[in-house]
Amino acid sequence: MQWITFLYKPFLVILYAQTKSNKSMQMKKLCTLLIALLMAQSIFAQISNETFTSAKTGKRQKLGLYKPTGYTDKKVYPLIVVLNANTLMEPVVTAVRYYEQFEEMPKCIVVGVYDEKLEEVAIIDEVGRPMNESARYFEFISSELVPYIQGKYPIANFKGIVASEEAGFLINYYLLSPKSPFSMYVSLNPTVIPRMAPEFATALAAGPSKNQHRLYYYMATADVENKLNYDKAIIFEKGLRSMPIHQSVVYRFADMKGSSVNSAKLQGIAQALDECFDIYKPIGGKEYKTQMETLSNNIFEYLENKYNTIEQYIGLKKKPLLNDVMATYTAIKSAADWESLRKLAKYVETNGYVKTAMPNFFLAEYYEKTEDYKKALKTYQKSYTEPSIDFITADLINERINALKTNRNLGKTSKKSKKITEEVSEPTDEQNPTDESNQN
Repeated sequence: MQWITFLYKPFLVILYAQTKSNKSMQMKKLCTLLIALLMAQSIFAQISNETFTSAKTGKRQKLGLYKPTGYTDKKVYPLIVVLNANTLMEPVVTAVRYYEQFEEMPKCIVVGVYDEKLEEVAIIDEVGRPMNESARYFEFISSELVPYIQGKYPIANFKGIVASEEAGFLINYYLLSPKSPFSMYVSLNPTVIPRMAPEFATALAAGPSKNQHRLYYYMATADVENKLNYDKAIIFEKGLRSMPIHQSVVYRFADMKGSSVNSAKLQGIAQALDECFDIYKPIGGKEYKTQMETLSNNIFEYLENKYNTIEQYIGLKKKPLLNDVMATYTAIKSAADWESLRKLAKYVETNGYVKTAMPNFFLAEYYEKTEDYKKALKTYQKSYTEPSIDFITADLINERINALKTNRNLGKTSKKSKKITEEVSEPTDEQNPTDESNQN
C-alpha cells in the first residue's frame, strides 16, 4: 500500500484545476498529476527538521524548513509560515515548487510548525481573543519564529502565513496588529467566531500596515462533513464585507460548497498562491491582448510598472523575463511607439541584458524608425559584434545593415552622413559571435 501514500501527497496540484467535464481540462489534470508525481520523491528530502526553544511557550517546537533549489544567501526570498504543518507542510511545498518551475511565483523559504495542541491555537468564543496558551503561541509565531528565520536566512519584505481550522482563525488576529509581519493570509476551513467579523472588517478597510504595499487575504470553506462550521464561516465572511475593502487589499473568498474539507484545503493552497503572485507571472496571451495590444503609446511603461510592482509587493528585484521583453517589443512595433523602443533599449541594458545584442539592436531600430540612419548603422554594427539572443542574430543584424546601406532614403541625408555610411565596412567573419555566446 505504499504507492497509495506516495500518490496522496502531491494531490494539491491535481485539485488546483477546477472540475470541468471537457477533455482539455482532463488532460490538464493528467499532465499536472504526472508532474506532481515526478516531484514528490524529492520534496520530502528537501524539508529539513529542527527544534526551536520558545521563551513565549516554554516548549521545544518542532519546525520543518524548505529552501528552494539553487538557494544562495546572496539573494532574498519571501517567507511562508505554515501552521498545521503535519497536514499542510507538504502540500504547500509541493505547490510552491510547482509554481516556481514556471516562474509564476518567486522562490520562497517555507517554514512549518508541527504538533500544535488545540489549546495553543483555539480561541474561546466568550473571550474572542487569544489568551493563555493561544496568546503565547500567537506571540511565538510573530515575535520569535519570524525574527529567528530572518536572522538565519535572507528574507524579503513579503511574508505569508497559511493555516487551517482553529489555527486558520487565529491568524486573523495578526490583521489587528499595526506591525504584523504578514502580507498574505491563507485561511483554510477556519473555525470562526462570527461576531468577531466587524473587527477584522475594520482592519481590511484600513489597508496594509505601514511597512507593506499590499495585503492579500484568502479564505476557503467547505460543507461536506463540516456543515456547522461552514454555516458559521458564511456568516463570518459576510461580516468581513460589511465595510468597503481598502484598495490595497486583495480579498478573496472561496465558497467550496459540495467539497470535502481536505479537498478545500488542497484547492485553496493552489488558488491562493496562484492569485497572490499573479503579478509575478510572465505576460501571457490574455494579458497581452487585453492590456498591451490595446495601447497606442507609452507601451514601455506597462513593462516597467509591472516589474516595479513586483519589487514593491514582494520586496525583491526581478530580472525582466525574455518572454516579457519580447512581448513588449512586439506591442511597440505593432503600435509604432518608437519612443518606447528607445526606453526599452535602455531598460534591458541596465536590467540583465547588457552582455547581449539586444540593447543595441533595439536602439538601432529606434534610430532607423526615426530616420537617423547614421546612428542606426553604427549601432547595428555594434550589436553585430555582441552575443545573439532569441531572434536577434548576426544574420538578422547583417540584413538590417545591408538594407540601410541600399535604402534610397539614405541618399537624402547630408553629404557627411553619406560619407560615413560609405566608410562602414561589412562585418567580418571574425566579428560573428559564436553560438556559445547566445544568452537568454
